Amino acid sequence: MLDPHKPAIIIPAYNEEHSIATLLDAVYPGVLLGHYSVVVACNGCTDATAEIVRSTFPQVYCLEIQRAGKTHAINEAEKLGLGFPRIYVDADVSIDDISLLKLLDQCGDNNNAVEPAVVAPEGVMDMAHSSYLVRCYYGAWQKTRFCSEFGYGAGVYGLNRAARERFTLFPEIISDDGYVRAVFGYENIVVNRESQSRVVAPRGVLDLLKIKTRSKLGKLQLLQLPECHTPMTHRSAVFTRRPSILELLVYYGVNAASYLTAWRYRHGNARYQWQRDESSRELV
Repeated sequence: MLDPHKPAIIIPAYNEEHSIATLLDAVYPGVLLGHYSVVVACNGCTDATAEIVRSTFPQVYCLEIQRAGKTHAINEAEKLGLGFPRIYVDADVSIDDISLLKLLDQCGDNNNAVEPAVVAPEGVMDMAHSSYLVRCYYGAWQKTRFCSEFGYGAGVYGLNRAARERFTLFPEIISDDGYVRAVFGYENIVVNRESQSRVVAPRGVLDLLKIKTRSKLGKLQLLQLPECHTPMTHRSAVFTRRPSILELLVYYGVNAASYLTAWRYRHGNARYQWQRDESSRELV
């Protein structure tokens, strides 16, 4: 089931019984054809995630870890002696086997490649069930210079052996993909436009605030790590296209509120408990 000579797909999963089958349905053909191995690292699950993986996808390796924690789950999965390149996929996104193969090709098939390769798919934001204000937020975000220059599929990235050997373990932080971006630099991540991952946007503003607070808190954590560096900055405008007034108000309002909440968790006495958007998982 696991072959150290095959590329590996690592999927950390925490109570993902509503979304894991959708993702595995799409990537399973590549397992059956022997293109790559897949490990689902169930961490702290109290639902049927592991049972679904084992009963429906027998060629997928299901690793059960008692302690919850995304980066801890990834580190435990990598102890299994997996091959390279490695693609890391969030359990609540959608990506198919063809897109994964394109990312693996972009990484390079040679496990002994000297140059680090970090790749990601193009992200497709599904806002079909989102409220008007949520669509306003992402409408503004899609017009930012960051999105046009560095934006890519959230929740999916790949590393070849040389890139993965740049660091030892993933640190105990919220954002593993944020860590990779901070270590390698946004400008060194190649976006494969022929590979796509689908991300379901939150339904309402409160759900959006949850995930943006988590994102901001993850960035505050990264600032404390010496190996992480600040992304490239630009003197030019934040936006490449002009958002509407309402889009601007929602965009800056949500970012300000989530940053203040994250700052309170990070520097105050409040204890952060993992918050995630359940509304999007119901629609995967």
